[in-house]
Amino acid sequence: MITVLLVDDHPVVIEGLRKMLATAGDIDVTGEAHDASGAIDRARALRPDVILLDLRMPGASGVQATRRMREQGVASAVIILTSYGDQAYVRQAIEAGADGYLLKSTPPEQLIAAIRAAARGRGQLSPELLDGMLREFSGLAREQTQRSVDLSEEDLEILRRTSEGATNREIGVTLGRTEVAVKKRLQVIFAKLGAVDRAHAVAEAIRRGLI
Repeated sequence: MITVLLVDDHPVVIEGLRKMLATAGDIDVTGEAHDASGAIDRARALRPDVILLDLRMPGASGVQATRRMREQGVASAVIILTSYGDQAYVRQAIEAGADGYLLKSTPPEQLIAAIRAAARGRGQLSPELLDGMLREFSGLAREQTQRSVDLSEEDLEILRRTSEGATNREIGVTLGRTEVAVKKRLQVIFAKLGAVDRAHAVAEAIRRGLI
């Protein structure tokens, strides 16, 4: 039996969750709390397998409650269950130690499946939030790659224009540089990417997600 702690400042939400989870057969709601302080106390006392935690509550937020739980050694899987789908909230929750982030619009069968998965140690994220997170992480990865090869925004623009088939003269006109200056900069870019020519540099930039 999977034990669950429900945390929400609206009693009607908790009652609805209780009724829904009762249909699962293998999930037992062992307690409830209505604010962050109560959530931490109940989590430490009950040690549930999974905690369904609201994001916005009186006093501390669900993110702050999650962070405090982790600091106090609470090992339960924490799933933030909220109406707010902002990517910033998702990132903050995960960084605080949450194991999942689901919207309250999640269908009952998906929520039950998420609780079962979380109890087995698998992270959960609402499908409608996944694309945004992937784009964000992809952007961070590109930034890290860009920093690792020390390419400037102008270098990247030169690579983009090169990939479009622009000549050094055409690139120079766009950037306000001479044709010779663009040619010299390309040689520097080749060296940083380990490329031997324009085509190789473009291919390497695409492979690394730079352009």
